[in-house]
Amino acid sequence: MAESFITKRVTDWTDDDERFSQVLHSDPDRALATILAMMQLTDDPKIHGAIAAGPLEDFLGLHGEPYLETFRALALEHPRLREVLDGVWQGAMPKRVWHRIEILKRRAFSS
Repeated sequence: MAESFITKRVTDWTDDDERFSQVLHSDPDRALATILAMMQLTDDPKIHGAIAAGPLEDFLGLHGEPYLETFRALALEHPRLREVLDGVWQGAMPKRVWHRIEILKRRAFSS
Protein backbone atom coordinates (compact mmCIF):
# COMPACT_ATOMS: atom_id res chain seq x y z
CA MET A 1 0.00 0.00 0.00
CA ALA A 2 2.78 2.45 0.86
CA GLU A 3 4.55 2.08 -2.48
CA SER A 4 1.26 2.41 -4.36
CA PHE A 5 0.50 5.70 -2.59
CA ILE A 6 3.77 7.34 -3.54
CA THR A 7 3.70 6.20 -7.19
CA LYS A 8 0.11 7.01 -8.15
CA ARG A 9 -1.29 10.30 -9.38
CA VAL A 10 -2.73 12.25 -6.47
CA THR A 11 -6.15 12.50 -8.11
CA ASP A 12 -6.50 8.74 -8.64
CA TRP A 13 -8.41 6.56 -6.15
CA THR A 14 -7.04 3.02 -6.34
CA ASP A 15 -7.84 -0.35 -4.86
CA ASP A 16 -4.89 0.19 -2.52
CA ASP A 17 -6.48 3.44 -1.34
CA GLU A 18 -9.64 1.51 -0.58
CA ARG A 19 -7.66 -1.14 1.33
CA PHE A 20 -5.80 1.54 3.27
CA SER A 21 -9.09 3.22 4.19
CA GLN A 22 -10.33 -0.07 5.60
CA VAL A 23 -7.07 -0.62 7.51
CA LEU A 24 -7.22 2.95 8.83
CA HIS A 25 -10.54 2.21 10.48
CA SER A 26 -9.91 -1.36 11.61
CA ASP A 27 -6.18 -1.67 12.39
CA PRO A 28 -4.60 1.61 13.52
CA ASP A 29 -1.20 0.04 14.26
CA ARG A 30 -0.94 -1.25 10.70
CA ALA A 31 -2.25 2.06 9.33
CA LEU A 32 0.43 3.99 11.22
CA ALA A 33 3.14 1.58 10.05
CA THR A 34 1.96 2.11 6.46
CA ILE A 35 2.01 5.90 6.83
CA LEU A 36 5.53 5.82 8.25
CA ALA A 37 6.63 3.56 5.38
CA MET A 38 5.16 6.02 2.87
CA MET A 39 7.26 8.80 4.39
CA GLN A 40 10.46 6.75 4.24
CA LEU A 41 10.03 5.68 0.61
CA THR A 42 10.43 9.16 -0.85
CA ASP A 43 12.11 12.50 -0.34
CA ASP A 44 9.57 14.28 -2.56
CA PRO A 45 8.04 17.21 -0.62
CA LYS A 46 4.88 17.09 -2.76
CA ILE A 47 4.27 13.48 -1.76
CA HIS A 48 5.05 14.31 1.87
CA GLY A 49 2.42 17.05 1.61
CA ALA A 50 -0.09 14.56 0.23
CA ILE A 51 0.69 12.17 3.09
CA ALA A 52 0.21 14.99 5.62
CA ALA A 53 -3.06 16.22 4.12
CA GLY A 54 -4.42 12.72 3.54
CA PRO A 55 -3.54 9.57 5.47
CA LEU A 56 -1.76 11.24 8.39
CA GLU A 57 -4.47 13.83 9.00
CA ASP A 58 -7.11 11.11 8.76
CA PHE A 59 -5.19 8.88 11.17
CA LEU A 60 -4.81 11.66 13.73
CA GLY A 61 -8.49 12.55 13.46
CA LEU A 62 -9.54 8.96 14.09
CA HIS A 63 -6.85 7.61 16.41
CA GLY A 64 -4.70 10.54 17.53
CA GLU A 65 -5.41 10.52 21.24
CA PRO A 66 -4.02 7.06 22.11
CA TYR A 67 -1.01 7.60 19.80
CA LEU A 68 0.13 11.02 21.05
CA GLU A 69 3.00 9.60 23.07
CA THR A 70 4.08 7.45 20.12
CA PHE A 71 4.12 10.50 17.87
CA ARG A 72 6.10 12.49 20.43
CA ALA A 73 8.76 9.80 20.72
CA LEU A 74 9.00 9.31 16.96
CA ALA A 75 9.08 13.05 16.20
CA LEU A 76 11.96 13.57 18.62
CA GLU A 77 14.00 10.96 16.74
CA HIS A 78 12.89 11.50 13.13
CA PRO A 79 13.10 14.93 11.47
CA ARG A 80 11.15 13.64 8.46
CA LEU A 81 8.12 12.99 10.66
CA ARG A 82 8.33 16.56 11.98
CA GLU A 83 8.53 17.82 8.39
CA VAL A 84 5.46 15.84 7.35
CA LEU A 85 3.58 16.88 10.51
CA ASP A 86 4.23 20.47 9.49
CA GLY A 87 1.79 19.92 6.60
CA VAL A 88 -1.03 18.56 8.79
CA TRP A 89 -4.08 20.72 9.46
CA GLN A 90 -6.52 20.19 12.29
CA GLY A 91 -9.35 18.77 10.18
CA ALA A 92 -11.33 16.30 12.34
CA MET A 93 -8.73 16.17 15.13
CA PRO A 94 -9.94 16.89 18.65
CA LYS A 95 -8.45 20.11 20.05
CA ARG A 96 -6.26 18.24 22.54
CA VAL A 97 -4.69 16.16 19.76
CA TRP A 98 -4.25 19.20 17.54
CA HIS A 99 -2.47 21.19 20.25
CA ARG A 100 -0.04 18.34 20.89
CA ILE A 101 0.64 17.93 17.16
CA GLU A 102 1.29 21.66 16.84
CA ILE A 103 4.00 21.31 19.48
CA LEU A 104 5.64 18.51 17.53
CA LYS A 105 5.73 20.29 14.21
CA ARG A 106 9.12 21.07 12.75
CA ARG A 107 9.09 24.76 13.56
CA ALA A 108 8.66 23.90 17.26
CA PHE A 109 12.12 22.31 17.08
CA SER A 110 13.81 25.28 15.39
CA SER A 111 16.28 27.18 17.48
